[in-house]
Amino acid sequence: MVICNRTALTPGVDAAHILIVDDNAAVRRALRSLLRENKEMQVVVEAGNGLEAIQENERLRPDLIILDVSMPVVDGITAASVIRKNSPRTAILLFSLHNERGLIDAAKRLGLSGCVAKDEGETELLKAVHAVLHNRTYFPC
Repeated sequence: MVICNRTALTPGVDAAHILIVDDNAAVRRALRSLLRENKEMQVVVEAGNGLEAIQENERLRPDLIILDVSMPVVDGITAASVIRKNSPRTAILLFSLHNERGLIDAAKRLGLSGCVAKDEGETELLKAVHAVLHNRTYFPC
């Protein structure tokens, strides 16, 4: 499979390739199921910690990484920093239990694409993913 790295979706171009990173397998399954319903998105791989996220990003160069913040081995912020340096065009959307001001500020400082709280629900997550895939940022006020 050839995977290209786009900064935004282009009409007529294949689905955006997504890497889901969360230490909770049930959360990963739920995200995969939710995103599978949209033809412009394809989950190509999952990872259970930040180190796996870094490795899978190097291997596959997805268009978007949905990245949990609190994880074992390597946390999401550290993983995002490494991925941003190695793959500056890959969109990264932090997915956290909390959208604290400090987390949002850290995401912006790292040049990430957005941040969404896990408790915001499916609609909010899909809005965030769509915004990021269309080359816009998504940060709560």
